[in-house]
Amino acid sequence: SSQAPRLLAGGTAACRNCALPPRLCARSPPMVVAAAAAAAAAAPLGVFGAIHAGSTGGPLVLPRPAPQPSAAAASSLRGAAGRSILLAAPAAAVAAAAAHRGRRRRRCDVTSLAAGGGATATRRAPVRKGKVAPAQPVPDHIVRPPYVAEPELVKGWWNMRIQEKSPEDLEKMRAVGRLARRTLDLAQTLILPGRTTEEMDRELHTFMCDNGAYPSDLLYKGFPKSAMISINEVICHGIPDDRPLEDGDLVNVDVTLYMNGFHADTARTWVCGEGDADGHRLVNATREALESAIATVRAGAPLNRIGNAVATVAEREGYGVVKTLVGHGIGEFFHGVPQVYHCRTSDKRPMLEGTTFTIEPVLCEGAPDWITWDDGWTNATKDGERCAQFEHTLCVTKDGCEILT
Repeated sequence: SSQAPRLLAGGTAACRNCALPPRLCARSPPMVVAAAAAAAAAAPLGVFGAIHAGSTGGPLVLPRPAPQPSAAAASSLRGAAGRSILLAAPAAAVAAAAAHRGRRRRRCDVTSLAAGGGATATRRAPVRKGKVAPAQPVPDHIVRPPYVAEPELVKGWWNMRIQEKSPEDLEKMRAVGRLARRTLDLAQTLILPGRTTEEMDRELHTFMCDNGAYPSDLLYKGFPKSAMISINEVICHGIPDDRPLEDGDLVNVDVTLYMNGFHADTARTWVCGEGDADGHRLVNATREALESAIATVRAGAPLNRIGNAVATVAEREGYGVVKTLVGHGIGEFFHGVPQVYHCRTSDKRPMLEGTTFTIEPVLCEGAPDWITWDDGWTNATKDGERCAQFEHTLCVTKDGCEILT
């Protein structure tokens, strides 16, 4: 796994053991940046796009068949996150992925990988609900959103119309968005085998309150915790409890913060410990799906471009997309219009400059059908296969968007 990958025609890379392109071999070594540079030099038809891999220990370089945005659109993607997805894939890689779309990936006999993960996934026991401790107290000086005192205020006229944010509104949303991003940065450091999601929730709650924000999830429609932490087959709305994390768990942390009258909502998924190649592949593809969707956002563009971008990545990788969990308008309210679908739809409503919403796709190893546990919150895949989610809050601009989280 420490050797450079073989190069195929068109500048793509192949597993050294089975010679399949990495999109088709589920256990091929991760391609490193140096290999991508060599591939780009050998491929006049295109270059590789670098995906920030986060928990995998460095950038993974994977071919992607997304069109290349304009320079202006590319610049607008950097936002607060300082990240952009700009590059198209070699034509040969696109053709190979299209030809094999939907087929089962072959597995070569690689038993260890570089930073991209270890041996292949083994069958895990389903996630079971643990003991849930009482909610952490919120200091009196922290301003609560209206629904804490009056639960019926989670819905009303204020979140049923799409409104452009003023410059003053956006400054407040940038501030809470930066804090939301820092909260997830902290969450990443807490994901260790043996640590419970209850312990994680306690640390995140303290961080949010110490920095002047209210954890929006707490008491929203009765939710009992300050963060939503979902493991493996749990799609979303996982309630932190006393279950210890295990090596290889996929850990989705979703936080929303309320400060200065505005909310910001963001989520990331990490692999706990070393993990397995399939888990890293799913996480990387889901991150790519979000970034591809963000690349479509600009004033006047139809909303269904977002779902088309997510679906293109998922279909290429052979993953399911959860269709009934959507992105949403956000601002002074937690959830509102527009609903943002992550699948192919006929929604041609134009994106409006100055409006804010979330994009938060969930990709699944198996079917996207899901069930709700008897706690009324936890949604999990019906077939028990794992899933991953990434989310940003963003503002639509004339030439693209600003990522607020």
